[in-house]
Amino acid sequence: MNILIVDDEPYVGRFLSDFITTIEPEIKVKVVERAAEAVRCFEEFNPDIVLLDIHLPDGNGIDLLRDLKGRGGRFEVLMISGNATLEDAVQAIKYGAYDFLLKPFSDLGLLEKSIFRAIDSVNLKTQNELLMAQLAQRNIELEELNRRLHSLSISDDLTGLYNMRFMNEFVNKEILRAKRYNRNFSIILLDLDSLKSTNDKYGHLAGSHLIKSVAGLLMQMVRRSDTVARFGGDEFLIFADELNYESAMSVGERIRESIEKMQVNFEGNIITTTASIGIACFPDDGVDFKELFSKADAAMYFAKNNGKNRVYLAREVSKT
Repeated sequence: MNILIVDDEPYVGRFLSDFITTIEPEIKVKVVERAAEAVRCFEEFNPDIVLLDIHLPDGNGIDLLRDLKGRGGRFEVLMISGNATLEDAVQAIKYGAYDFLLKPFSDLGLLEKSIFRAIDSVNLKTQNELLMAQLAQRNIELEELNRRLHSLSISDDLTGLYNMRFMNEFVNKEILRAKRYNRNFSIILLDLDSLKSTNDKYGHLAGSHLIKSVAGLLMQMVRRSDTVARFGGDEFLIFADELNYESAMSVGERIRESIEKMQVNFEGNIITTTASIGIACFPDDGVDFKELFSKADAAMYFAKNNGKNRVYLAREVSKT
């Protein structure tokens, strides 16, 4: 605890310094007589309490009070004067003084109480700042935890892609936007053709590695405006913004070809696969996610049942 005494009467400064250190020897006290010295010492000494005379040889104590308080901090100021007016006291309190003491200090008990109330106030401010800092940190940690929990709730554990829960809500929101701005989009649904055989031949770890590799490939191929999700097992869904039938078919073919050419190394074994792909377009194939997904799913299974490693549009399947 540091206390700065600013008084133009040397004996007052000595008296206050001796009085304070006698009561509490661990308190560090510095005494200055002029406003300019007080400013310099305030910056260097960083006092917790300032006992400030209202009349100084090179300035006014009220002005110095305003200056010090304007710098911020959790310190307290006790104004002291031997001939102050009521207006002086009012001004001092107005500009942030904790208390106003009159010289001579005839009631030492009152002086001691005033000083230690100010010390308690500073300690309380310090504790409050610490608690606020701890609370702010807890809030940051809570926000991060909530963010992580939210991310986990909408993400696929294996690939880190979005999951069905997210995609259902996301696509329905995009439908509202597409209706408002008269835009279209496509749902591209794909299912790997050989995951079961990979699991049977190399084990489930190999199958998981294959799924993650396909997820990485899809993320490399799509645009920033597109969204990729994985549904359980070996199914993936791509929301392709502003793609009509022809464009979506072209994208689907490129994805099919890339998956077919992909070679995945797992523990020295080269794993290959193909994908059957179904595509549904908004608004022609459905007005909500459930309907669009159903149409894309039907097209995807049509591809599987007709030789696999193929791409079909929902409108082609509906004609058969």
